Amino acid sequence: MGRALRVLVIAGLTVTTACTSYYPNTASRTALPLPVEISRYYSYRPNDTPPAVRISEEQRSYTIKKVTLSGGPSCAPVKFTWYAPVANEPSPLILISPIRGSDTLIVDGLARDFAQRGYHAAIVKRLRFRYDPAKPIDQVEETLRASVIRHRQALDWLLAQPTIDATRIGTMGISYGAIINAALAAVEPRIRVSVIDLAGGPLAGVMKTSEERSIRRDWDRGCESLDLSDRQFYRALCEVVRTDPVKLAPYVDSDQVLMLIARFDRSVPTPYQLKLWEALGKPRADFVFAGHYTSLLALPAHRVTILKFFQQNFQAHALAHLPNASPVLALRAE
Repeated sequence: MGRALRVLVIAGLTVTTACTSYYPNTASRTALPLPVEISRYYSYRPNDTPPAVRISEEQRSYTIKKVTLSGGPSCAPVKFTWYAPVANEPSPLILISPIRGSDTLIVDGLARDFAQRGYHAAIVKRLRFRYDPAKPIDQVEETLRASVIRHRQALDWLLAQPTIDATRIGTMGISYGAIINAALAAVEPRIRVSVIDLAGGPLAGVMKTSEERSIRRDWDRGCESLDLSDRQFYRALCEVVRTDPVKLAPYVDSDQVLMLIARFDRSVPTPYQLKLWEALGKPRADFVFAGHYTSLLALPAHRVTILKFFQQNFQAHALAHLPNASPVLALRAE
């Protein structure tokens, strides 16, 4: 075994064991009603254009399909990969948002795992973003808002499929995808539960302090193009960014969220992950004593928690909506 591989294995074992879980011991925090102005801000026109759908892979228990929805004359197409289990009745759906650096890293394995267990899964391809010095600063907010809307458009199409249960919708995001996922949880009423891994806020603070190379590049471009200091650019971002998970956190039920928080993260700095966790009402969370990327080695163990979290919430929801359902039955499902 090579030295690099030994280091990776040891790091993986260390990360897997150095994990603590937080379970709220108080009543969950109920979400505030979403203000009309915020609901309107994330509204969009229905997409009636026929999609392009092709099968890319067939397994014994599920089929993988590539779906492309027209984005309109001035918008990029909405692309997602749908992992559809072989099912005779409607099954839950997990909508997945990938990390900033890849559309497939980690999340492809998760989607396959969900599909093998009878869940539908769909990975929504992210919008590519590089700060353009020729455009105003609100390009940051435009991209964030567009990303949330693209997920809602993908969900529209998926919920039109007869094998998907519209009452059991979950979401999962990692890093940048989790930031989008956290905002989506606040503005999309069809979502039942959300898994938010390695996300933080407020976003202006995340961008200002992150050591992620691509974020530092965009930050420097923004400061230079507008001839602003770091502090001035930070204040400007605070004013224009509305799609911020911390700002939207009051509109999310705390018991509908599971988080993964890295204790030594420098890409989405840990203090900002903790700020988001607090803004969400300190929901259930796994704390990993690792950095941003090394914490991904803990995902195999975290995956067990994720699956149980979805199963328990979907089961409790189903029992709660049975005729003459008893609250006791709903509690037993957990």
